[in-house]
Amino acid sequence: MTAMRWYALQLATEFVPKSLSIPGGGPRVLTEPVFGVLVETSEGPILLDTGLGRRSLDNPDLLTAIYGADQHPTGPPGEPLAHALQEVDIAIEDIALAVISHLHLDHTGGIPALAAAGVPIAIQSAELAFGKEQAAAGTEVDVAFQREDYLGHDIDWRLLDGMETIAPGVTVLPTPGHTPGHQSFQVDLPGTGTWIFAADAADLAANLHESTRCGSCAAPGDEKRADESTRLLLDRAERFDARLMPGHDPIVWRAAWHPPGGHR
Repeated sequence: MTAMRWYALQLATEFVPKSLSIPGGGPRVLTEPVFGVLVETSEGPILLDTGLGRRSLDNPDLLTAIYGADQHPTGPPGEPLAHALQEVDIAIEDIALAVISHLHLDHTGGIPALAAAGVPIAIQSAELAFGKEQAAAGTEVDVAFQREDYLGHDIDWRLLDGMETIAPGVTVLPTPGHTPGHQSFQVDLPGTGTWIFAADAADLAANLHESTRCGSCAAPGDEKRADESTRLLLDRAERFDARLMPGHDPIVWRAAWHPPGGHR
């Protein structure tokens, strides 16, 4: 079975050193978009990642601690997720299921609004456990987590353990390394075929061209798992003849911006 279509949602823009995306990439600051994906399925709209939230964008102390004083991310006016969804005529309460690649703050900002609307949120159980661990230890800012996004709300968590088809044409792919429970996404469409969204398992096209892991791992010693996740994405893309989308590459995402009516 396939999904019907997908839309790109630009949720924010970040300014980060290349070394965050590519090991040994150096200090040059890159402008990297933060994207989500809205997938229309026979079971309703599925949201893949939720971007930065207004709460974080309006917290200069938090942004300085995570990004640096002169590299605060930017977002659209109001709540970024609601703004992006409005562009494709969808309201937050219309979402049937949201799925989080990992708990870094540039992927979790929409969770409070989704929870308030009663939208269930799927995540790998290992990722939620790690996020709670960091919050309990008071070290979540060190690994760019924002506890206010994923704790203290009445969240209908749907815990996943490994690869799973979560809706017709939508499959989660465990790709640990960047964080212990990171997951990527596969979307199968009737016309354009298979798309694989790497999220932060591969920020840039260079990660994929050079088979190079992500530039940072939240848990010490996870570099080997990050390498394995990069290879998994490349192997799966070859197996399914898929379009493989790096998570934060501005050129690739601009080229793949959805046509009128979405990618089908």
